Amino acid sequence: MNSRERILQRLYASQASAQNPEQTSQTTGIQAEHAAGWTQLAQSEWLASFKQNLLDNHAEVIETTTANWAGELAQQLTARGVKRLLSGEHKQGRVLLNALAQFAEHQAAEQPSAAIDVQLVTTALSKEELFTAVDAGFSVASAGLAETGSLLVETGPQEPRALSLVPPLNIILLNASAITASFLTLVQAQKLPAHMPTNVLLISGPSKTADIQQTLAYGAHGPKELIVLLLTDA
Repeated sequence: MNSRERILQRLYASQASAQNPEQTSQTTGIQAEHAAGWTQLAQSEWLASFKQNLLDNHAEVIETTTANWAGELAQQLTARGVKRLLSGEHKQGRVLLNALAQFAEHQAAEQPSAAIDVQLVTTALSKEELFTAVDAGFSVASAGLAETGSLLVETGPQEPRALSLVPPLNIILLNASAITASFLTLVQAQKLPAHMPTNVLLISGPSKTADIQQTLAYGAHGPKELIVLLLTDA
């Protein structure tokens, strides 16, 4: 059973319970049993499921380390011809900024046109600038959900939600140790922020829609690509 089928199964069960209150306790028991099955899996199994779900949803997963991720991303961005990248105002964004500056110095002699303009978002951008002049957005996820292959991004002044929703290339950094079984186990472990932001994003792949003739199309609105940098040593 893939992630889509599991989600649909839950929706059908929830709808049936709403129509027949006598089934509520049975449905709750099924959900508890389902959650317990996930929590009994090893961390390595969570990781495998998380990666496979992302791949099934047309995302790209790059396993890397704390020491190497910024350099590897610099090469990825150069290969994709990214000219301008926006990042949230956080530690990882500043690390990326420095890494890209060093990478540009090494590449200057051979590829002077490959320089990437990296900007930490500290002020609001105009819609025109955001939609037309930015090639990629870089965000940091606070958790990963193995059951659905979802990344949880807490938005706010230091992590504007537009970074994950507008640029055609969406890049998200995640510590492998932050992967948990499901959203239910995340809530049960009380790992959500103490003061909930206006928006918490759950991202499972690039944008997609089936509005046109019920044909699934990727990149119709929002990011056309999703790269997940998975830090396996953190």
